[in-house]
Amino acid sequence: MPIVARSGVYCFLDLNLAAGNYTVQVEPSKNDRSRYLDAEQEFPLVPVPTAAQPLNRNLVTVQLLPKSSYPFDAQATLARGRLIKASDKTPIENAQIFLTLDTVDKGLWQRTDESGQFVIFFPRTEPGTEAADTLKEFKFTLRFEIPGHSHTTSEQTVKEGTTNSLSTIEFPGT
Repeated sequence: MPIVARSGVYCFLDLNLAAGNYTVQVEPSKNDRSRYLDAEQEFPLVPVPTAAQPLNRNLVTVQLLPKSSYPFDAQATLARGRLIKASDKTPIENAQIFLTLDTVDKGLWQRTDESGQFVIFFPRTEPGTEAADTLKEFKFTLRFEIPGHSHTTSEQTVKEGTTNSLSTIEFPGT
């Protein structure tokens, strides 16, 4: 049985597994299934060291990504859209979405849900110190990846505190 902290951290003390590569799969609790996507993370499990050696804790971090229906607050900066196959207009589920924000690659940022929908949540910025400071505009591109294919959007802009609708994006070659 795991030890569970209020922060969402689980600590498993009684796993009796051989060293090797494993995949941890996480399903949100029943109360949170409408808010978060299922997640999985591969990790190498290293053996517990012998006495007098440093303890390796086999830390694995699994980030739960919000579904497009997540109840973001009204001031959140978002981009929403839907990814479909170009050939038959059916939704693409589980496409990985990589974010480049103001020319900085932020890596894997989101995935599409079962209906191809996604939401990109932009990080909050520090408030300006001058009365004339305006809301920031984020310039971004999204790279969608599915096995064997990749597609990058043209550069988009979203103003802080608003939602940019990307509508339906057709994935070429599918």
